[in-house]
Amino acid sequence: PNMNPATLADVARVVEAGSPTIKCYMTYRGEGLLIEDPDLRKVQAALSDAGGMLLVHAEDNDLAEEMIPQFLESGRTAPIYHAESKPPIVENTAIENCIKMVRDVGGRLFIVHLTTKEGVKMVAKARAEGLDVIAETCTHYLAFTVDQLKHPEAIKWVCSPPLREQSHQDKLWEAIDDGRLVQVVSDDAAYSWEATQMGTDRFDLIPNGMPGIEPRFMWLFSHGVVTGKISLPRFVELVSTNPARIFGFTQKGELLPGKDADVVLLDPKATWTMGQANSHSSNDWHAYEGATMTGKIAKVFSRGELIIDGDECVAQAGRGRYVHRILPK
Repeated sequence: PNMNPATLADVARVVEAGSPTIKCYMTYRGEGLLIEDPDLRKVQAALSDAGGMLLVHAEDNDLAEEMIPQFLESGRTAPIYHAESKPPIVENTAIENCIKMVRDVGGRLFIVHLTTKEGVKMVAKARAEGLDVIAETCTHYLAFTVDQLKHPEAIKWVCSPPLREQSHQDKLWEAIDDGRLVQVVSDDAAYSWEATQMGTDRFDLIPNGMPGIEPRFMWLFSHGVVTGKISLPRFVELVSTNPARIFGFTQKGELLPGKDADVVLLDPKATWTMGQANSHSSNDWHAYEGATMTGKIAKVFSRGELIIDGDECVAQAGRGRYVHRILPK
């Protein structure tokens, strides 16, 4: 990305326009997304001055660029090597560096889709220091481990950062329960099955990510609340209250007078099997195919209007509204 004075000057304008969060990548040089450390610090400073918050995809580019070619050159090209070529140290190094940036520059930092037990500790330590650093994880890091990349259709579960070992997943569950991680998101990347198969023979060519917007809410209830890993109030915080508060959706996230009447009615006893057959995504494959579920969304209201009734979308086209966001002080 072109990091020039005009781009930095636009940061304050973007925040003022109601979009106070900007995401930057600490990797993907080849794709043109990498923000080098000096420029990342400039963005952080500009956002801090404007009252915004920086979101980072935390993977160290130098380590990734060093490891991935070694795997390809030695013929290790299957999906499992996507994870092995980007071990936890790749993510942990980036997390450590961006926390140091906050220590030096100040401002707010949000680490997206965190996957490692070491990362959880680093974020907690930073907050104990008084740094404004928070982090999230994703449904798929709670649902799957790296063993999924040994599956015959392993390309379905290639994402970045990669799926991790069970020991990391266990710590993620603990962290969403005790508050060290503040929300669970989908990080949806709904590539077609045809596009996904581009990397069948080379893990570095697989479009990273999986479709996950629709599964997130119900999977987390079924496999988190029903199993006793998290409480029902904590579930509500993770999927609604925290995201609304942290990202400045002042009209959202709470059922209080004056707030938007956004309501999800969940049947907590309904049992069903999640998969492509009952998916409402336009995507043509499903990452959670065959998952046994307890709890299903029955109705969804937006600003008091019924928009989802059972399996039917009854919303009127064009009813969406831009939400002007202001981050909490």
